[in-house]
Amino acid sequence: MSTAHRRTQRNRIRWSAGIAVAVALATGAVTLTANANANASPARTATAKPSAKAGSTNVVIQWNKMMTGALSTAQAGKTHPTSPPVGARAFAIIHMAMYDAWAAYDSKAVGTQYGAALRRPAAERTDANKQAAISYAAHRVLTDIFPEQKADFDKKLTDLGHSIAHTDDPKAGSAQEVALKAADAVIEGRADDGSNQKADPPYKVPVGYYTPVNPPQEIAKFDKEALKHPDRWAPLKTPDGVVHNFMTPQFATGKPYAIKDARTYLSPEPPKYGSAEVKKAIAEQMRVNANLTERQKAVAEHWQYPGSTSSSIPQEWAAFVSQRDKHTLDDDVKMFFALNLAEGDESVVDWMTKVTYDYGRPITMIRYAMAGKDIRGWAGPGKGARTIKGETWTPYLKTPAFAAYGSGHTGFTAVAAETLKLYTGSDRYGNTGVIKAGSSKIEPGMPSKDVPLKWATFSEAAKEVGDSRIYGGAHWKFDHVSADKQGRTLAKDVWKVSQSYFDGTHTKEQR
Repeated sequence: MSTAHRRTQRNRIRWSAGIAVAVALATGAVTLTANANANASPARTATAKPSAKAGSTNVVIQWNKMMTGALSTAQAGKTHPTSPPVGARAFAIIHMAMYDAWAAYDSKAVGTQYGAALRRPAAERTDANKQAAISYAAHRVLTDIFPEQKADFDKKLTDLGHSIAHTDDPKAGSAQEVALKAADAVIEGRADDGSNQKADPPYKVPVGYYTPVNPPQEIAKFDKEALKHPDRWAPLKTPDGVVHNFMTPQFATGKPYAIKDARTYLSPEPPKYGSAEVKKAIAEQMRVNANLTERQKAVAEHWQYPGSTSSSIPQEWAAFVSQRDKHTLDDDVKMFFALNLAEGDESVVDWMTKVTYDYGRPITMIRYAMAGKDIRGWAGPGKGARTIKGETWTPYLKTPAFAAYGSGHTGFTAVAAETLKLYTGSDRYGNTGVIKAGSSKIEPGMPSKDVPLKWATFSEAAKEVGDSRIYGGAHWKFDHVSADKQGRTLAKDVWKVSQSYFDGTHTKEQR
């Protein structure tokens, strides 16, 4: 057993086979329909016995689904959704481990930790060995990140026809041994990445790492005098007396996954309070808030992903592509690896941007600018838009507990859109969905009728996600614009790195 494994000993997406593949989201309110055969990529005949029999999709997607479920389980009952970089890190690590284990059975690909050192003879490069290696690697990572859920992961492994005993005592040269070497090396490589995973509680903010320049603001009673820096972030204090501090700011200086220097991708400085751009942004956000349509409300609530994390959104897009394009196991290993390597780096860059600029959210900046004035705004669930006091301006969605600039939702989905475009060779997406009538958790009974969703391209879907954060009052438009540009630039660079792993040209010096 490795040193990494000795240190430790969440299901939001449900996949169904057939012509219509329904992806039911956590709220049960949205159905996404894919016109592709879920069983289009059956496992080929192989020498080893275990196969992807425990689900209708290949093991890459099945273990990706386990990670999504594990994140949701770990978050259940907590005040905040999983911090986006925590989710992105988890997806990056599991897909790095699965890729590295798979690479040992490919003729060209090299792993992120061992390079080509784990390469197995041609006779062993079967789908069954690839499936086994992928499954044992995924199981190892999930158990390391969520040890309290080990029983669920053990069950999944056995449902796939594998033995739990092999996780501790693998046969020399077996797929299990290859997988555990690969996974343990990835885990070890991320052990001191700055995330503070092994803290109690996990991902605890290191003492003295971050101190807000503004004192907490009570949501129910805005104090303009206390907000000394109106364009800087302020913690919010809810009526129950809880102060919601900046979530996981330490990821701002975390270890990247593929890029060398996260500072290279830092977005330009956002506008200062009092500038013409900020005045325009305040006016625009107030206008949107006072004129929210049923569709805008539904879209805002859908994309906030309250039961998971924004880093889960790209996983669903990639799973759709897999079904649409009838991917093989090899295709999905590489696609999800490239996607999540980029998402991992985006989480570092986005949090670096948030912590560096520490920019204020609409809820505090608008209240500061409009205090003492009568304005039009959303008055609360079921009340629509009314004349309200400026210091009580309220966004449609709850404000996340971290700085505004740039938008994490936008960054993650811009990276996804660009990566999937590069992988597939086209921006074409082609998915549809429906937000069901009466499914709102914010305004019971709303929307009054089904809200159809349709995305012709990945870019169109990413734009909708970014817009949803403006509808919800969580972001400024420039948060979205800057993150979209930054995310796409990063994705193109990470894609080049991914290709070098696939074609075997990535060297030890580059790792």
